[in-house]
Amino acid sequence: MRILYLLLIIPCYVSAEINLDLQSQLLEMAKVDQEIRKELGESGWHKSSKALQEKALLIDERNTQQLKSILNGRSWFTAAEVGKEGINSAWLIVQHSPDIDFQEKMLPLLEQSYLNREGVTGQEVALLTDRVRIDKGHKQLYGTQANLSDGAIVFKPIENPETVDERRAEMGMPPLEFYKKLLEEMYSLKDHPDIDLN
Repeated sequence: MRILYLLLIIPCYVSAEINLDLQSQLLEMAKVDQEIRKELGESGWHKSSKALQEKALLIDERNTQQLKSILNGRSWFTAAEVGKEGINSAWLIVQHSPDIDFQEKMLPLLEQSYLNREGVTGQEVALLTDRVRIDKGHKQLYGTQANLSDGAIVFKPIENPETVDERRAEMGMPPLEFYKKLLEEMYSLKDHPDIDLN
């Protein structure tokens, strides 16, 4: 009986090993993604040069193609395979992809990953859901998408805004008013001493 037990444990252990090469690839893509966004942020998101914006788009397109290539013949990743960091890195590439159809195709897989507790967070699902809905001409569900207009945060249209905080809570997100304060603090529009971005 003990021998059988050991034989059953060994395959489980082997299958739970993280694929370090794949994880490293995803982390590197996310690092490049974040470096260009840091550059954009430092130059002022809406004041950045056209050349810098084009560079960001090129990085997003390249990352998208690389992720599509990695995903060829498979659906998504598991936390056991690439770790939570790898899952979050892959999500970041999908979220910033300029390919709307690709984002829409990936959304149900990310939702399932969230439901399976495989590393995708409720907030990440909400962000991608809203982005896809807005890009497809629908109202957003969670109020994650906003514009900066005349020095103020203006949310893109929200479906049933009276219940948005309930939907946000279901995804583990703070109320919309707090999120607005967070964005105002992030973009240095208003000072909210109750929010610490550090």
